[in-house]
Amino acid sequence: MTLDTVTGPQDPDGTLGVRSGEAPLAYTIRAMGELFSGSSLAHEQLQDARHDQAGADRLALVAARAAGDAADARARVTAARHKVDPHAEIGRGMGTGMAITLAALDALPAYWTAEAFGFDQISTLILTVLLCAALGGAMWLLDLFAARQHRTSFRLLAGLLCGGFGAMFLLRMDYLEVTGGWGPLAAALQALALTAVSAALVAVGYVLLSNRVPKPVADAERQARATIRAGAAGVAAAASAKAAKSRAALQDTVVTWAVSHQPCGLEHDEFFAALSEAIDVLLRR
Repeated sequence: MTLDTVTGPQDPDGTLGVRSGEAPLAYTIRAMGELFSGSSLAHEQLQDARHDQAGADRLALVAARAAGDAADARARVTAARHKVDPHAEIGRGMGTGMAITLAALDALPAYWTAEAFGFDQISTLILTVLLCAALGGAMWLLDLFAARQHRTSFRLLAGLLCGGFGAMFLLRMDYLEVTGGWGPLAAALQALALTAVSAALVAVGYVLLSNRVPKPVADAERQARATIRAGAAGVAAAASAKAAKSRAALQDTVVTWAVSHQPCGLEHDEFFAALSEAIDVLLRR
């Protein structure tokens, strides 16, 4: 795009007087062509300002879309939360980590239970790991069945756990009586304590897992955070500030030129009032 295309040619006699019926804005744009045609600095400032303004306008649209996406994401979080248990407030990662920690804490009671089988040390350790994994898996399955309302599966698994804890109690009690020489009452109390610890850890782990934020809510929250972190508004603000500086530099040059170029056929104040509007028009063409 050439300057003549933007500003229009001069009058036939080479002057820049106001033509009959010409609006102040049209005359001002045409008159500024003299400046842009004769000053490489002004021409360069015009191009830079137009480039910066175009970039700012584009990023403003991106920021507006990002703001809309963020609002939609927050709405999805709210909608997803309305569909779930209001007590599900534990962070998904935190709840999972705490449940794994509880399963690991069961290693000592599980080891003492594994001793009752009379295996060698390596086999006892392997059995301990298997018991911990089974108890941890039971937490997950209880939470899964409860979340999906599989009541029959939930009750069956709960019954199996009760049977398993009963078997652990009997094995530990027998081990203490035969190997340790403990009396029936003392052996029963210690075996009951160890079994109760394992059962309590499983119960607490299940509660933690069942109170985690559900996956749809966690996914919606993650998307909302990602949208906000995109920082489109900040980038758009920086581009707008840069465009404003470029425009200010151009306007300073135009005003300095206008001071020494008394308009022909147009009031001086009216001419200067039209300068700012003319700059806006040129920057967005």
